Amino acid sequence: MKLSNFKKKFYMMKWAKDLFPFCRSLTGQGNKETFNYIINNVNKNFKLHYVRSNTKVFDWKIPQQWEIKDAYIKLPNGEKICQFKKNNLHIVNYSKPIKKKLSFNDLKKNLYFIKKKPNAIPYVTSYYKKNWGFCISYNQFKKLPKNGNYEVFIDSKIFNGKMGYMDLLIPGKSKKEILITSYICHPSMANNELSGPLIIMALSKILKQSYYSLRLLLIPETIGAINYIHKNLSHLKNNLIAGFNITCVGDNGPVSYVKSKDEISYADKITERVLKKFDHKSISFINRGSNERQFGCQNLNLPFITITRKSFGNFKEYHTSLDNLKFINEKNLQLSLKAINSIINEIQQNRIFTKNIFCEYFLTKHKLIDPVSFVYKKNKKKYFKDISNLLAYADKNNDITELSKICKLSKNNTKTLIKKLMYLNLLKQL
Repeated sequence: MKLSNFKKKFYMMKWAKDLFPFCRSLTGQGNKETFNYIINNVNKNFKLHYVRSNTKVFDWKIPQQWEIKDAYIKLPNGEKICQFKKNNLHIVNYSKPIKKKLSFNDLKKNLYFIKKKPNAIPYVTSYYKKNWGFCISYNQFKKLPKNGNYEVFIDSKIFNGKMGYMDLLIPGKSKKEILITSYICHPSMANNELSGPLIIMALSKILKQSYYSLRLLLIPETIGAINYIHKNLSHLKNNLIAGFNITCVGDNGPVSYVKSKDEISYADKITERVLKKFDHKSISFINRGSNERQFGCQNLNLPFITITRKSFGNFKEYHTSLDNLKFINEKNLQLSLKAINSIINEIQQNRIFTKNIFCEYFLTKHKLIDPVSFVYKKNKKKYFKDISNLLAYADKNNDITELSKICKLSKNNTKTLIKKLMYLNLLKQL
């Protein structure tokens, strides 16, 4: 699908500015506001799903719900600092409620800052252990008075509730799926949080029905992926053609991808093939950091990778207030969208074939090999070899383009041979 008219249809930075203030987390009001915004302003066909707190999903449990209204620190002179309503990164995500007075020495045990980034407010969480804390720039921390009493106030609650996520299915001719996912669980950060959902939102407006079904999925990171896999394990194993996690794609780095663990999945191959047209680089799975840790590992062996630019942890603004709306722009988002859309189109324009049995077929029975073996019949020998190679390499990791390359055949010849093998019921199309 061409992108020449994309900017006439929507402007991703407008969505970013609207969504940036919401205090997203694993659960809570900020997530609900984000879901509602997408349904009401981008695509009403997204479906909301919820799972209850304490639901067991593999080795994990769905966390309790967290809601926060306000938080601040009051200095000895009465001035308020670290105000949640001015910047939601000031509060440690999932902080429990508190209202008390304490000394500087007691307060600083619950203050978080980064000396090497003195102007930045860090992003800190405590999802699975009840705690509280505030995040502050190091420059502001240095100015705090050492004497007198401070007042800390956090108006929050943690309770048994529910965790939400949303998806949009675009049915294709086949039930086999391409999965595009990103996460909605971070507060006000632009590249690390919003850039992935922005691409998902844009795709929801431009993708049309094609051969493979398409699923766009927005989930909390890690626990959301684990929950989705737990609920849809059989479907994923039987139907996933290729999966892509989208994160940190609003900066000006090369279009990059985190490889699968074994680096041979169809998602790896199709991405490397398409990204040759872009300034790009690949990243080893050893440097993983997002939902590829779940979908692309842990005994699943799914064809799943992450698409990124300057990947998680590899830009100085990462997980701080410096990752703001000035750090991303429309041009970078559009290039990322173009690359991801190109990958989807390449998959849709190809086909994947697999065999119906284990081990080799008895080709003599199917009249695909001469029953009299005579090595000097060179023309026939090449034909039989081509048949044998196609059957050997036809699997979920190789489409027609890949098979043509491996077997050193033209694409037309590959299609002709595949057609014959399908007629004989020796190959099936995914």
